[in-house]
Amino acid sequence: MLCYLLLVGLAAGLEFHAGHEAQHSIQLTRRDQSHQKRRKHGVRMQVEISPTATPVPVALTTPLEDMSSEYTGVIGVGTNKEGKAQFEARVVFDTGSTNLWVASVLCKEYPCKAEDQDRFYDPDKSSSQETYTGGRTKDIDIMFGTGELKGPLHVDTYRVGPMAVEQQPFAMIREMSGDVFSSFAFEGILGLAFPSLSFGGIEPFFERVIRNKLLKKNEFAFYLNTDSTQPSALLWGGVDKDLFEGDIVMFPVVKPHYWALELIDFRIGDKSLLQDEDHPKSRYLIIDSGTTYFTAPSGVYDEVMEHFPQAACGEVENYQPLTYVLKSQNDETYRLQVTQETYMVGDERNSCRPAFMKLDIKKQYGPAMILGEVFMRHFFTVFSRGNGELDQAKVGFARAKMGAKPKINGKTSSASVFEEDLKAPLVRKEAVNSSIVRES
Repeated sequence: MLCYLLLVGLAAGLEFHAGHEAQHSIQLTRRDQSHQKRRKHGVRMQVEISPTATPVPVALTTPLEDMSSEYTGVIGVGTNKEGKAQFEARVVFDTGSTNLWVASVLCKEYPCKAEDQDRFYDPDKSSSQETYTGGRTKDIDIMFGTGELKGPLHVDTYRVGPMAVEQQPFAMIREMSGDVFSSFAFEGILGLAFPSLSFGGIEPFFERVIRNKLLKKNEFAFYLNTDSTQPSALLWGGVDKDLFEGDIVMFPVVKPHYWALELIDFRIGDKSLLQDEDHPKSRYLIIDSGTTYFTAPSGVYDEVMEHFPQAACGEVENYQPLTYVLKSQNDETYRLQVTQETYMVGDERNSCRPAFMKLDIKKQYGPAMILGEVFMRHFFTVFSRGNGELDQAKVGFARAKMGAKPKINGKTSSASVFEEDLKAPLVRKEAVNSSIVRES
């Protein structure tokens, strides 16, 4: 059964996406259940790093592969003797981070495998590689909820579809530790957040795309399919109208470190959880493709879990909707309503639980809540930089068309050739609405 997500808004005060179409698309798929059991529910895929030729404008779509919590797609790094990518890496496209990581020949310990050494990025086999001269000689280190990455910085050409960004600094993975990396075919991260989140002042990949005018429109969009037999996609420079219904409603980014919208209120049914003294008022709503679940600060999370106890899936149909009150470009407020068909997830025993995790964002960028992958499976989501200036950044939402097939190079893509995920699907129901409506 499908969950219909209705996007409703009054024309006055709302900004809508113009609907310009992407020109290139790539496919996504899922990993199997045996791998998923190794992962903890809702683990954050990527977190902030601690300090310890004339371009041709194009629009394209990168195929993403749904790894049950991580959607990955193929990018190219370096230049081989044939002038093509020296290494094609399957990476996580993460709007919650900015830096780039690539599996390299430096990684020799588990989960890196000996048979992958000839396939991983090798600077000695790339004619476009350069030594990083930004002043740092030690490995950089990034921590995850269940893992860690380490490696040195290097410079080479990054390729995403027909886009090629030359002299792009990135980290060569030397060490991977933790279950998160052994549970699926992880080969790197492409961060898509803002420059202030970048390590050591490195100009991020998407900033270089903007500066070099590689896209007709400075934006990208995610379509994450709820159907495990169908592909998903990351679209560059435009959208595919066959992947969503209604209009894409745009909201301004107010803290361009993360893709953070101004959050006025958060409600369960008619009850506000941010307007009383018992909960710190969350100021931001972050849209993050690298986070699996919805997140909330400690106090708010506890109340969400109290309101929505785990139960048989047939017993959660009357759970109240969640409402995020957001501010539009002209300072009017609108309600983004999410029903239980989206925020509750089921398992193989037909037991449903809230797709929430507890996460306290550092004070400088919070308090904040996050809408992650589970939300984005039901809402087609656009990340726009407008003319490229930080104050032009916006995020847009539209009702995702369930079970749609993204176009790959102008043709409708087929079902995944990868093994189908056995994970229980998100709970869905006919004719149930989630919406954006204007506050009265």
